Amino acid sequence: LHSFPTRRSSDLFPSHDSACLLSLNFTKAIAQEISETTPSKPETSIKTVISPEKRTLIKELLEITESSKNANQVMESMVRSELPKMVSTILKAVPALNSDRPEVQKQFSDIVSRMAVKYRDRVIKQIDINQLIEQVSYPIYDKYFTESELRDIIGFYKSPTGKKAINVLPQIMVDSMSRTNNILLPKMSRIMTEIISE
Repeated sequence: LHSFPTRRSSDLFPSHDSACLLSLNFTKAIAQEISETTPSKPETSIKTVISPEKRTLIKELLEITESSKNANQVMESMVRSELPKMVSTILKAVPALNSDRPEVQKQFSDIVSRMAVKYRDRVIKQIDINQLIEQVSYPIYDKYFTESELRDIIGFYKSPTGKKAINVLPQIMVDSMSRTNNILLPKMSRIMTEIISE
């Protein structure tokens, strides 16, 4: 924690207009940091052409398996994963917010909350989920499945067992992660303790 020289309250707690400006600057800083840490890949001019028949099958499979819903959940998860980076960027821009004083912590919490909402809203507005699915899922399904295999998969997901699988698989993943943590974390903690005590 830092100690700071005495400041007027107006210096420490910006006005509404100043807070908006800070939020804008923070958003730009975050975007710049993301662009700097994300490796850019060259665009390839060679694109595989998917036949209309296969495209129709892939579209049907994605609709049956509720890919749009799953893609939205992934986007929400990615937005949440950016919050620590957002907090770090805010603290770099305004070090005075790194304080244990209750009024400063509230100010910091308010700024993070406003920026998180703004960031999420802009992601939703500026990123077309359907276009994202088109760019990501269609080429992948085209790469790994033939038209005959796609028909088989669609047939399975239309069956009672397939419909149940669609409904329960997300929860199975959650339960699997929870049980894995319960089993592995104590063992990993014990291993860490052994290393520390050596």
